[in-house]
Amino acid sequence: MEIRNIQKTGDMHYLYLPTSWCREHKIGSKSKVSIEQSSDGTLTVSPQITEKKPKHLKFNISEDDQEIIHKLVVACYINPIASFEINLEKEMDFTKLLNQKRLISLESVEIDKKQITCQGAISVSDPESLLKTMARKIKNMIMVMQASYDKELIGRYEDEIDRSKMLIDKSIISSLAYERTTKLKTIDLYYISLISKDLERMVDHLIQVSNKDLEFLNWVYEVIDHLQSILEGANLNHKTALQFIKKTTRIKNFEVKDIKSYDKERIRLSLTNIAEVITDWAITKEIEK
Repeated sequence: MEIRNIQKTGDMHYLYLPTSWCREHKIGSKSKVSIEQSSDGTLTVSPQITEKKPKHLKFNISEDDQEIIHKLVVACYINPIASFEINLEKEMDFTKLLNQKRLISLESVEIDKKQITCQGAISVSDPESLLKTMARKIKNMIMVMQASYDKELIGRYEDEIDRSKMLIDKSIISSLAYERTTKLKTIDLYYISLISKDLERMVDHLIQVSNKDLEFLNWVYEVIDHLQSILEGANLNHKTALQFIKKTTRIKNFEVKDIKSYDKERIRLSLTNIAEVITDWAITKEIEK
């Protein structure tokens, strides 16, 4: 940290910006900067961002493996581009492609014979809110699993959770690629990305759990509820992180004997990973104080 003296002329107060920072961001006498004041009194000075014009991407591919094509479509979708067009050499059965996980929920993606296009993909600027939404949807899904176990409704929740994860990826990639000014720091984007990835993986196994496993479902619900309270509060520190770790360790590891125990162990591991990320994030916040 560098300490600088405040200068005063008349009623105006000012300070000199660091020369190295100005050089790095090409700040000159005609440049503009943005100033944002946080609730804790912190004043953030950021260089004015020159908006990059999103590109149109066009691919001509000979690939006919549906899983590979699916991965390419999702990669195009989550990146900050104006539109994309994928032309296939061979016509394929798109009904099977649409059955690929997550693809059906991509709005504005059109599939027609040998061409896949997307015009005007949506942009998202708040990955933190999306992460909170993921936690809420998981809690709601667990409640359905405990009560009616409506498979159609559970499936819809899973699709929405998957979509939230993709939008988080899209938002973070856009923020990093375009260096847009955001309330979140790069390190916060990193932690949000890790948590959302483990939440999505957990849900993939959670939907396989029987509604008869009430104790296990209750435990998962309590952990996610605790996670939501951390995300929606302003109290992330080493103490709250340690409390969250204790919550995730209440259920011990499962000996994998069959698919049922495998799913439970994968859920436990995902929540354990999230606890580790929360702890890392808490220590980062302690350093920033």
